[in-house]
Amino acid sequence: MSEIQLRHSSYIRNSLVRTDVNAFMGKISSLLFRSIDLDSESLMTLKEYRDKGHAVYVSYQSSNAPLLIIVNLLRKHGFKDPELSLDFTPNIFQMAVNLFDSFTALFGRLSGGKKTAAVSDRDYIIDFLRDGRSMILSLLSRKLFIRRYIEIKSDTLQYLVEAQKEIDTPIFVYPQVLFWNQNPVRTRAFMTSRATGNRGFFSGLFTVSKSGTPAFLRIARPINLKEEIENSPADDPRQIAMKLRTRLLEIYNNEKFSVLGPVIKSQQEMMEKILYHKNVLDEIAAVSNKDHVPERKLRKKAYRYYREIAADFSIIVIKWFNKAVQYMFTKIFDGINYSIEDLKMVREAAQRGPLVFVPSHKSHMDYLIISSLFYENKIIPPHIVAGANLSFFPMGQIFRRSGAFFMRRSFRGLKLYPVIFRQYIKTLVSEGYSIEVFIEGTRTRTGKLIPPKLGILRYLIETIEEGYNKDMIFIPITISYDRILEESTYHMELKGKEKESESTSNFVKSRKFLKRKYGKVYLSFNEPISFAEYRDGLKEGEDVTFSLAGHIMRKIGEIVTATPFSVASSAMLLSSAKGFTRDILRRRVGIMTDYLKFAGARMSDTLERAASTDEVLDYVLDSYFQDGIVSEPVAGVGKEGKRDVLQGVYTLNENERSRINFYKNSIIHFFLPATFCALAFVSRDTGEGVDGQAVADTFADLMDLLSEEFVYSEALLDTSAMIERVLGYFTGRSVIGESGGRYSVTPEGREEIALFAKGVQDLLEAYHAASDCALQVRKRLGRKEMVYEVRKNGIKLFHLGEIRFTESLSVPYYENAISRMERAGALESVQSPRKPAEILVRDDRIVSEMKSRIERYLLPLQKL
Repeated sequence: MSEIQLRHSSYIRNSLVRTDVNAFMGKISSLLFRSIDLDSESLMTLKEYRDKGHAVYVSYQSSNAPLLIIVNLLRKHGFKDPELSLDFTPNIFQMAVNLFDSFTALFGRLSGGKKTAAVSDRDYIIDFLRDGRSMILSLLSRKLFIRRYIEIKSDTLQYLVEAQKEIDTPIFVYPQVLFWNQNPVRTRAFMTSRATGNRGFFSGLFTVSKSGTPAFLRIARPINLKEEIENSPADDPRQIAMKLRTRLLEIYNNEKFSVLGPVIKSQQEMMEKILYHKNVLDEIAAVSNKDHVPERKLRKKAYRYYREIAADFSIIVIKWFNKAVQYMFTKIFDGINYSIEDLKMVREAAQRGPLVFVPSHKSHMDYLIISSLFYENKIIPPHIVAGANLSFFPMGQIFRRSGAFFMRRSFRGLKLYPVIFRQYIKTLVSEGYSIEVFIEGTRTRTGKLIPPKLGILRYLIETIEEGYNKDMIFIPITISYDRILEESTYHMELKGKEKESESTSNFVKSRKFLKRKYGKVYLSFNEPISFAEYRDGLKEGEDVTFSLAGHIMRKIGEIVTATPFSVASSAMLLSSAKGFTRDILRRRVGIMTDYLKFAGARMSDTLERAASTDEVLDYVLDSYFQDGIVSEPVAGVGKEGKRDVLQGVYTLNENERSRINFYKNSIIHFFLPATFCALAFVSRDTGEGVDGQAVADTFADLMDLLSEEFVYSEALLDTSAMIERVLGYFTGRSVIGESGGRYSVTPEGREEIALFAKGVQDLLEAYHAASDCALQVRKRLGRKEMVYEVRKNGIKLFHLGEIRFTESLSVPYYENAISRMERAGALESVQSPRKPAEILVRDDRIVSEMKSRIERYLLPLQKL
């Protein structure tokens, strides 16, 4: 009996990848497009799902060049490459070979050769997948559209659905997009190159060579086809395939948007849209009528304001600026740590509405790091709200072209400017641009999070309330540093030195920062917050701006990373002793690290991976020794003229305490529950222990007293539950014991209680200096003058021994203490028509009460 040869359709024959022709063209492709690669997130996705099921790749391009690029990249990185490519356009050589093979087969059949049997496309594809082989199909192929729509033949996706119904192993459908560049679509451009266009070899090579941004392949998280079928209400393969197609097209559009962003309007178009908006024109008319100013003059002023504010986004400038920034980062940092999963979360959030990134603000490096991180990971960088102080030449123009738009520090006395700025924000949101806002308003000089400024947030909320967009998604971000570049500058500002304005000369001087390393940087992203969902969940009458601002700040605080420097600095500072041994430091670091884990704080990789505490201490001490922050005391000079150093003993330079207090303060909010509970034992335990009510009273009093200093976490606001947790923690570690409803500090727990209690000693000493000064002031003082008087009093008290920690001599602490006394009714801010507001002591009795409250905790603390 003669052998029957299986005969495949021309559709299948044209789809075979592993042919001699494709092998030849593949080598040419790998040479011509060697600069194209997978992005890191795609590689991570492929590794995560490797060997979990059958792989089917879905491309949104259909020419032969993208196909071979994809195949080459999968082989390069060791993944199973597709053997079948459905609905791609074969190259001209492959078409000629296939045509010749078809004529040969036809001639053989007509001349009475081997008997053949046709195999349906459906059966071939199902058997192909059952054998565990990989395939790729083009979703946006014209040939496929004609096949399934006009010729009414089966959809390739329907074959996949039918195959999955017959195969137990799940089929994973990987959407992938080949980006020829990262250039956003612009409404006005001399030459445009669609980033995701369907290109052949010559067109693709031309686009890659002339584009200012790199080409790359993105592979999105795959769709588990088995789960899709199980979860589908319909059982018909055609309906499931149509639903799958819709989802794949949505993924395509979402991937394009996350990489390229919305259509970039020219500055002229944005200006027309904003300056001709009814809100702006109405304000011009109102000011003209009220102040009798010609409308032409006001329009000219509006034009100048717009030019002062507006960004002029250019991805090409961002590319070259990023190269300079990356070079700088390699010079000054040992690495920038972040999670790819966080970036996946950002991409997914972008599908729900315009993104508003809300980072903490510790350094000028913050916005450079975020924009660079997004660009490097193929996410469109955001527009950034920047202070007008950063618009100096030449950096102002570079920042503007990198997406920064500028805001004056104060809108006081300006009638037209706020309206134009507000309309600019609304237009950005309506167009779908992502925005980066530093909600603290300025860089923190103390390391603690600053209470939020509500102005920009209020503008953003107005944007949604007025219908410019349906929703916006806030993403809290925290940037933690081992050490910051501005360390010395902040140190001087804490002592009262005026902040130097950003300028060209200061920019030139900043080259000195490139001469040393500042350790690692850690970026953390918290869960996205939908404004619409948050607003709908508020109680009636609750202020949405104030509530949302607090919520965002709490979410920022949750994801602060504890670094070796923040933990070791805390261990060094939380003691009245001027020195410490390595054993003492090792023990304190161990105590603090254990509590941070209990509190759920994120730990840096250096802390997590360190083989021992000594490894962490060496890392920090080496850095502090170089800067003269820590030293080894010298007993004298030996006989040979050598210094006799006390080995294993370290002293902390008194003048440098406030310099490293920044790092302690960056994680102090995690320790507050333990600190407040510990202070209950320090201030109230007379030898018979304290009961739960005493702890609760102390906890509530300190939260109220220091309310200007912290944005308390949700967990801390549930005080009874938090107190119970902390007391349970202390009991479990044998720091305290419980008997008859009263808690006492154990002998072995005294060091730990003292360590935690001293966490806010610097704040209490600053508040003591402020309240003591307020009792002596007998005249009105401007706010700056009042702060100066408090600082003078603080220095006096330090030399008299009433203040022990030099880091308490801090201008930001004094400003907060004055604000706290104002809120309590002890001081009053009096506004004069022509003068800045002045501070007046309103009630000495309230000041005295506050001072007594402070001393209740401070005096026992200073005895430890």
